[in-house]
Amino acid sequence: MSSQENPSPPFWTYRMEVSPTGQNPGAYASNMTDPIALLHLLINLQSQMLEVQRQTFEVERQQLELAREASAIARDQRMRQIAELERWQTSHEGVVDDCKEALSQLESVHAALMREMTDFIAENHENLREGDFSLTDFVDRFGPRLAHLNTMLSILRPLAAVIKKSDGN
Repeated sequence: MSSQENPSPPFWTYRMEVSPTGQNPGAYASNMTDPIALLHLLINLQSQMLEVQRQTFEVERQQLELAREASAIARDQRMRQIAELERWQTSHEGVVDDCKEALSQLESVHAALMREMTDFIAENHENLREGDFSLTDFVDRFGPRLAHLNTMLSILRPLAAVIKKSDGN
């Protein structure tokens, strides 16, 4: 027999039969008119449902605990970063002022580059959609400059930010 006549299921599938408390489902089918048997079946199903809900609750409680722990770790890490940045700013006060000025100037360069890029797109959108050469030229023209400029801005912004605590606090 070839594998095409009897296709096997994909390796990631499985099959499982489930019956209440491991009993044969046929045992209940024969007593479907017996009210006591139906009552036992309902009680059994409710017990199973309650156990599933308890397990679900326990998993959710564990997830909440992990989320709280992750939040505390992130908060501690952020506080360490802020403290490090404050120390750096205190040690390099002259550079901080230069960073603020450079950030302002670099943001205007960024805005001009964004304007140039959007104008290019508006003028060449048909060519960009249809031609690989035009798209490659566009990416080569704006991609590296924009990526490097964004990196520089992401470095300057926290350095130029005023996060030092005032003496009045």
